[in-house]
Amino acid sequence: MDFKILGPIEVRTSLGRPIALGRRKQRVLLAALLLNTGKAIPSRRMLDWLWGERAPATAESNLYTYISALRKVLGSPSRIEAGSNGYMLRVTPGEVDVMLFEDLAAQGQLALSAGRHDVALERLTRALCLWRGESVLEELPLPASLRCEAARLERLRATVVDASLEARLALGRHGEMLAELEALTRRDPLNERLRAQLMLALYRSGRRADALTVYQSTRMTLAAEVGIDPGPDLVRMHQRILADDPALTPPPAVAARRAPAELPIGSAAFTGRTTEISRLCTMLTAGSGATAISAITGAAGVGKSALAVHVAHQVAGHFPDGRLYVDLHGSTPGVAPLNPADVLARLLRSLGDGTVAGPGGRFDVDEAAARFRSLTDGRRLLLLLDNARDAAQVRPLLPASPTCRVLVTARRMLTSLDAASHFRLGVMAEDETATLLGRLIGEERVGAEQRSARAIVRLCAGLPLAIRIAAARLIARPGLSLRALADRLAVEDHRLSELQADDQAVRACFMMSYRSLDAESSRMFRLLSLLGGGAISVAAAAALAGRPEPRTADLLDHLAEAQLLESCGHDRYRMHDLLGLFARERAREEDTEEDQAQAARRARRDVPSPAQPVTYMTVRG
Repeated sequence: MDFKILGPIEVRTSLGRPIALGRRKQRVLLAALLLNTGKAIPSRRMLDWLWGERAPATAESNLYTYISALRKVLGSPSRIEAGSNGYMLRVTPGEVDVMLFEDLAAQGQLALSAGRHDVALERLTRALCLWRGESVLEELPLPASLRCEAARLERLRATVVDASLEARLALGRHGEMLAELEALTRRDPLNERLRAQLMLALYRSGRRADALTVYQSTRMTLAAEVGIDPGPDLVRMHQRILADDPALTPPPAVAARRAPAELPIGSAAFTGRTTEISRLCTMLTAGSGATAISAITGAAGVGKSALAVHVAHQVAGHFPDGRLYVDLHGSTPGVAPLNPADVLARLLRSLGDGTVAGPGGRFDVDEAAARFRSLTDGRRLLLLLDNARDAAQVRPLLPASPTCRVLVTARRMLTSLDAASHFRLGVMAEDETATLLGRLIGEERVGAEQRSARAIVRLCAGLPLAIRIAAARLIARPGLSLRALADRLAVEDHRLSELQADDQAVRACFMMSYRSLDAESSRMFRLLSLLGGGAISVAAAAALAGRPEPRTADLLDHLAEAQLLESCGHDRYRMHDLLGLFARERAREEDTEEDQAQAARRARRDVPSPAQPVTYMTVRG
């Protein structure tokens, strides 16, 4: 969600749709919360802001009504929390334009004081672009105390404008800023700093006489309007121009360094994952002492990449030096995983440097990695490494600077990466997948066949990839009813074949994980298809495979690491419904009927107990 107050107040959904905020006092209340983000505001103060000394007898109940209405339009009761100290608006990093403005302004000022003029200009320009009007909360009457905070932000904007002009002059861009400076001085004729900058820009543009005329005009304006002479800085600029001070010679123009912005387009239908988004955004935007690497792991098709890209766009404003993206193809069907040397070559080119190459033009991994760390040092960069194979592929690609953040997606847990935070992504809740289906194919189509839509959602078992493929099939065939597709998906032996469209297929994604297994683990995976749904105990799996329980536990853990099985408690595991169908397919292809029958007999003989009943699938054939 986007909250905007740098101009008229505006709130938009994550999909960019504007939200109607209701009556004036309700908008004033939201404005007050946004000007005090992260702070608890006592009810008494809110009543003063809304009514002053003329509060009606019903003021408190009216306030509660406004709070309830705001919670409703914002789509979440937890957005506005009620505590002992008052009401507080909860937002995630990057949602409020004023917070992003102040952050970028501070970064720009810091870069300017350090002489990094190109970096300063980029940050300051981004900060100014957030303003959609001349004042904070335009056309919304505010009480005096809130007006003071709005005025502070408007003064900060003027400071940012001044700093950006200074950075542009330092970069030798005086010619392109003359018209802007002239407009600014007409608007604020008593601003001596603007006048000095205009004089310098004119002088550097070869217009010495015009620069001196500006000084004389300023002197007369100051005398007529406020009865004072020009200040020492303006006088000094006048004297330096008269003396043709060599230090005023314009520097060579420096081309603007365009920060890489490589993130793929986010999904317009992205749904749910609110908790995960909040945690990841917080990790990626925390101070320099925070964890630099956030790794999202999960089963094939669970939506790791979609979540990562969505989060990366949410926090993009915190990384003005660039957002880098690489698909490492660690689990892409039919595509070999990328070599770290080739990835480093690409990253260096994105940062404007591709010079580290060994014999025959091949990049040396260690040298290229060192060069990459040097180029990223001190820069606020976000690196999204999507679809990683393992930690060994990722490790050479990591920047060392605490100002950088890395977001990684992989099927396997990357536990050997130092100082990484791990986020395991599970399947989506049924209501979230139902919402996703509606966004993909249209709410009207879902509404017309609600029962069939629920059946499709249930048969896709919370796997976003399966839902997207089902939606793609429905979009490609407008005449195909949801009932017809649901009936096809209901046939277990055909379900995986139905869940493929164009270059996407659930079966192919599962196959990549399956092929990474050794022979003993793949056999265990296939045999587990003989057990019915529900939890799988180590004892049952050991009997099924004819292996000792300690060895079986290791095999089950290995399958869980490969995201083909989920641990659900001590010595208990669960297999996703669609993975169960895939395991059954592999068993039919690779195991004989006799092998399967023997495994089933071992399980019946060795495991059942009254305390933990075990069900079995029928061995087909």
